[in-house]
Parts: sequence; C-alpha cells; structure tokens
Amino acid sequence: MRLQELFRRATIIVFIIASSVLAQGQAAWNFPDFSATQVLDSRKADISMKVYRAGDSLRVDRSGALSTLYMPSKSKVYNLTTYPDHSHQCVVMKPEQAKMLPSPLELLQGSDMKRTAVGTEVVDGHPCKIEKVIVTRPDGKTIESKVWEAQDLKGIPVKIESHIGEFTLSAVYRDISTGTPDKQLFAVPEKCTPFEKMGQVVEQRIVK
Repeated sequence: MRLQELFRRATIIVFIIASSVLAQGQAAWNFPDFSATQVLDSRKADISMKVYRAGDSLRVDRSGALSTLYMPSKSKVYNLTTYPDHSHQCVVMKPEQAKMLPSPLELLQGSDMKRTAVGTEVVDGHPCKIEKVIVTRPDGKTIESKVWEAQDLKGIPVKIESHIGEFTLSAVYRDISTGTPDKQLFAVPEKCTPFEKMGQVVEQRIVK
C-alpha cells in the first residue's frame, strides 16, 4: 500500500509539472525573427521607425541618431545615441527605468501571459488571427493588448493595440522581412553608463 501511495503521489506531481510546462509553452510567442517598419498611430502624424526582433530581444531605431535595445533575458534596456560629431553614448537601465515611448512589440513580453482568441480579420492583405493578450510585466503591472497575427507569416504581428492605463498605443507593421537580423544590431558597447549615473556624466560635460 505504501508503495502504491508513493507511486500515486509521484504521478500527480509529474502531471502538475507537465501541465505547467505545457501551459507556458502555449503562452510563449513562437513567431519567427523578423525586421519591419513600425508605424505608430498618432493624432498629429504617424511615427515610423525600424524594428528588429531576434529571440526575445528587440531593437527599435527611433531615428538615425537614437536606438533602443530591449533585452528581457538580461532585464536590461540600452539607449544608443550617435551625435553629430560621430561620437557615441550608451546608457543602460532596468526595464522599469525606461520612460521613453515603448514599442507595442516589447509590451508583449512579461513574466506571465494569458492569450485568448477573439476572432479573425484581414489586415493589409494578411489573413490574421486576433488575440487578446494580458501580460504581467517584471514590475508587477499588467498590460492588455490586442494582437493581429498574420497566418501567412507564421504568426508575426501586423497590428498591435496596447492599453497602458488610459492611453492606447496602436501600431501596424509593414515591409516585413523574415529571418534573423544581423547580430551586430544587438551588440552592446563595452562601455555603457548606468542610468543612475547619467547626472554625473552631464555635470562632467558641463564642467569641461
């Protein structure tokens, strides 16, 4: 009896672990790496920027001078700046310290995720499955998004609407190119100034 009871308990434990792993696998994003033009919908004017996704890392080229690297696996965000004299600056921060305009693609990353299918629609010629996605961020906050996943592009999002409090951030993705972007786009400079020390760096420049 004792052996049977131990076997029964072990079976239950294995079942719970397997169910947990399966649930996590179903929640994870498995669309391929890609690059695209991200167009943010704004009342004044659309804002276009280039985005590159490799694994869970994301690069957003906000302009020719400013780029942001989101690296959830490292719990780090890097701001890369190129000045008119061709000098460079790198600032590294924690995700919760990043106050710049986020990318809806980056907002789909979190420690916990719940996905619910809510319909289908054709967007820019792509037949899409639509999902409501609720993500719990590393700081404990939750963000709800609506994601249009192109079925002819293996689920790559072609449209995302993210709700941040009372603010809605909407973006479409065009000129999508599948394949892993150049690794150099995700290379982090050897010297990066921690966000907390940026005040000291500014003071030093003023003194000079």
